[in-house]
Amino acid sequence: MKLFRNLGLLMLGMTIFLSLTLVFPLSPNYSQSPLSTDNCFKILAQADELFLAGQKEDAKALYRECKPDFPAQSAVAEIPEPVYKIEELGGGQRFWSQAQDGMQRNLDSKIYFNLVPLIQNYPQFVPAYEMLAKFCQKEAEFCEKSAKEGQPKNAVEVLEQATETFPDDTVLLRAKIDLMVESEQFLEASIAARQFTLVYSDSPEASEFEKLADKYLAAFKNNINEKLIGQTVVSVLVGAGGAILNNDPYQGLSGLQTVAMLLKGEKGFGAEVAGLYSNQYQGNGQLVDDPEVLKYVQGLAGRLTPYMGRNFDYEYYVVKDNNLNAFALPGGKIFVNTGAILKTQSEAELAGLLAHEISHAALSHGFQKVAQANLLGNFEQIIPVINRLSALVNAQFSQYSERQADILGTRVLALSGYSADGMRNLMVAIKKESGDRKTSYLDSHPAPGDRVQYLEKMIQDYKYNRYGYEGVKSHKAIQDRLLGSVPAS
Repeated sequence: MKLFRNLGLLMLGMTIFLSLTLVFPLSPNYSQSPLSTDNCFKILAQADELFLAGQKEDAKALYRECKPDFPAQSAVAEIPEPVYKIEELGGGQRFWSQAQDGMQRNLDSKIYFNLVPLIQNYPQFVPAYEMLAKFCQKEAEFCEKSAKEGQPKNAVEVLEQATETFPDDTVLLRAKIDLMVESEQFLEASIAARQFTLVYSDSPEASEFEKLADKYLAAFKNNINEKLIGQTVVSVLVGAGGAILNNDPYQGLSGLQTVAMLLKGEKGFGAEVAGLYSNQYQGNGQLVDDPEVLKYVQGLAGRLTPYMGRNFDYEYYVVKDNNLNAFALPGGKIFVNTGAILKTQSEAELAGLLAHEISHAALSHGFQKVAQANLLGNFEQIIPVINRLSALVNAQFSQYSERQADILGTRVLALSGYSADGMRNLMVAIKKESGDRKTSYLDSHPAPGDRVQYLEKMIQDYKYNRYGYEGVKSHKAIQDRLLGSVPAS
């Protein structure tokens, strides 16, 4: 029985691995990132020294030599101090008065198509975000249909843009958190509150947001447990139905076993699956036990996890595998391939990969993925047509999860002091390898080109620092150390 239980856990782990790996495996001769030339290595190494010495403007000048502007990047003006009264804005009065007139007369088009350009042209005017968010909360379908590429499609996206522009504005942050809670995005609400307390720990409102973070994390856990208990009932009923229809008395067993394991919680479930994986890798001689390599990975991740908003017992495993890949298990158990270390060009790029994977754990993607797969799997047993639907649902969940992890990971990368484009640069290299294909409905991951595009837009829109620490020399030293024990691809 223990053998079957362990096999079941490994299969669940594979469900997570196949859906939450960073990218597909790359061929050995994949195109490296824009930072990979010998000349750039010397320039970036010098820039890193200046950065660590506190000479950040001098460092930025050198970083720019190897990091040109994004394609078609326009000069982005600095956002001035927030403005709360239209008389103090110095423009935009026509947009504002037209939007207010639309509100009084219930004219959706007049409201939306005046507030959107008002925000685009005068991003410092805070009341415009508040009005647009309230409108999109009330008229969600209209906003969804009317939004063009790059424009917010719903109230949460409006307030997401507002809080990225003014991260210390607690009125906007509360409004965003309230909206998330209303749509039962308890975990996202908790992380938003927690990140404020970490970045603005000296704010007089930090303790209030700390309490909100704890409150909504508890609500998320309760919500998950209620769903899992509901799944237990479904597993019994559907399993019994399938057993009768298919004359198989054991058919309902796996669903019940899965739910029982999930009810242990993220930490317990993730630790159990991680233990099985590490034992398997250890038995195959694939686990790296070099303390310097492990210390390096843990050190990079240690700069990221304080901003993730989840207090997990994070653990990191380095696996001898030449593919540029990594995967996250629930509860903060992260597996990183040696290929990820050897094929990235800097600490910042590897940190981008780690930030992405840690984000999956922080956002409970793996845990939710297994729960969703278990529920759909139960129905597939007795309704075969569900099989096609579940493939689409799983793909859409995975694409959404990948985008969420890209966004949170890049935000955390910027907060940590690394160059905010570490993940983006990695995706540029992967795009060269995979071509310019577009994302399809059944893809588990967004296409690399799409990811490059939305990461570039995010970095520009939110003024994230592309000229933070790269860490090329320390990264090269670990690569050289690894090459002494891991066969080159």
